Amino acid sequence: MNGPRAHGAKSKRLRAFSGVSWRTVEHIFLCPYCGEEISMILDVSVHRQTYVEDCEVCCHPIEISYVVEDGAVIQFAARTLE
Repeated sequence: MNGPRAHGAKSKRLRAFSGVSWRTVEHIFLCPYCGEEISMILDVSVHRQTYVEDCEVCCHPIEISYVVEDGAVIQFAARTLE
């Protein structure tokens, strides 16, 4: 997978998530607040998304944004809301 390294991403581990539509992938990244590893299922049927989701560990709101090309996430960012 080529593209810029995501802010706070521990790795670019993207894989099809079994039991869920083929148009989703699991993305693992680090919370920009507490630094804990978080796993999130991303919908790759939409080419560009930005939304807010709370960290499952520290409960702070994280702005999630990503870009999809040919069914693969090519950009991902997890940012603090400040």
